[in-house]
Amino acid sequence: MTQTKKIYWADKLGVFSSLLCIVHCLAVPTFLSLGIGFLNNPIIAFLFILVAFISIYKATNGKFIKGISVFLWVSFIGFVISILLEEHAEIFEYGMFLFSSSIILGHFYNMRNCLKS
Repeated sequence: MTQTKKIYWADKLGVFSSLLCIVHCLAVPTFLSLGIGFLNNPIIAFLFILVAFISIYKATNGKFIKGISVFLWVSFIGFVISILLEEHAEIFEYGMFLFSSSIILGHFYNMRNCLKS
């Protein structure tokens, strides 16, 4: 029973951080045009990657076999690749939104499964 609460907490963290990442990605161009450049710091991107990794690892308990676990880890890998390559092609900017949204959906699905078991 304690394990389910930890998984549920990790899923909430994953959803919140992914939503925050999407808001960050949408707001940065506006803030840059206003002269506010601190949000475009690579450390912020690293923090999003770190929080996504921790939340997915805790939510899946390090298991890579279950379908939802595979979905979350593939979304995470796509998210990391998109962040690292966003400067090279515009498609990776869209990839960040796609994979961040996929992480949100994966965490919601995992929460639903945790509540059933």
